[in-house]
Amino acid sequence: MKKNKKDIFRKAVADDLNENHEEASALGDFVSDMRRDRSEKDDSGVAEGKNDLPQQKEEKEIGKAMESRLKRLTQGASQPAAFADDEEPPRWRRYATMAGIGVLVIALLYWALFSPGARPTIYLSNAAIEETNARNLGTTNLVFPRNKAIYLFFSSGGRLGQEKLVTRLTEVYADSSNMMKEETIGQVEGSVKSNWRYFTAQFQKENFDHAGRFRFHVLSPNGEVLASQEFRIQ
Repeated sequence: MKKNKKDIFRKAVADDLNENHEEASALGDFVSDMRRDRSEKDDSGVAEGKNDLPQQKEEKEIGKAMESRLKRLTQGASQPAAFADDEEPPRWRRYATMAGIGVLVIALLYWALFSPGARPTIYLSNAAIEETNARNLGTTNLVFPRNKAIYLFFSSGGRLGQEKLVTRLTEVYADSSNMMKEETIGQVEGSVKSNWRYFTAQFQKENFDHAGRFRFHVLSPNGEVLASQEFRIQ
């Protein structure tokens, strides 16, 4: 039987619709399967999350720490601390701290063993001087009356380090040419112990029977001047 063109066209349309329907049905089945699998995975993840919550939290923290470390490492050479461990100080800082402690220890040892202490000082008074009140006495612009004995207290600021000390009294005046001269008018030598810290001496009033400018010098046995003190008699 011969088919006309209209029948052929209808058959082609019907075949095409059947084919499209099958494809749509297959696509719908695929989407449904995907949704079902996803739903099952979500349900499984929630169940596992209830049991493994601490582990997931730890993993998140580790991930954040690694991400932070990576960011610092990629910031360039201007931040060398990025290469150090977060839980330990940089190596150069530890070395610097150790070096500082070493210098401090050496300085303390030097001070304890070799420091001479305070500057050697001569204290003067018209009355006997004790160690407890010596530092209450002045050391500048000293003036004493005539015909009075003068007591001397020498503080070395540390150990005397000598076995003999010389205390010399001199008078300072201008000669006929107005040149300043210093003349010795009295001297006392005393034996001491090297571990002593001070010693005392007394000069009689006969040395101060006139007004003038005077000086006391404390010397070591070899003539080295350890301390000097100037004063006036009026």
